[in-house]
Amino acid sequence: MQEQETIAADIEPLLQAVGLSLVEFVLSRHRGSVQVRAVIHAPEGTGVAECSKAHRIIYPRLQVLLAMEDPYLEVTSPGIERTIKSPREYGIFAGKGVKILLVNETEWIKGRIVALKGPLLDLSTKEGPMTIEIDAVAKARLDSTQEGD
Repeated sequence: MQEQETIAADIEPLLQAVGLSLVEFVLSRHRGSVQVRAVIHAPEGTGVAECSKAHRIIYPRLQVLLAMEDPYLEVTSPGIERTIKSPREYGIFAGKGVKILLVNETEWIKGRIVALKGPLLDLSTKEGPMTIEIDAVAKARLDSTQEGD
């Protein structure tokens, strides 16, 4: 796990320099080969061009860091209904629609991510501004149905 975190920390500023965020980075080793999956995000939209740009940045860096000639690299977008897996993703997806289910609740809260401020998440909902403690979130996912509102 430490190797994965070290490599992600090395790659993240390279992507940020071209306007991309590293959402998720998974490195796994199988029988002498290395497989890497990088999920990237661009605020204006993440398509084939952005994934290709990220691949051109990440691949040579992996070759150097892993001392391998041909590591396997998959670069993807987060998808329109991505399940949010870590608190830092709220900051990456600021401005995006989100559905949040709180612990011990049955109704999803729909809103737009305004900002992540430490352990607090600010949302803009149809009912008005709302602040939620991250620890109170049971599940959260991006909600593309709110895009364009």
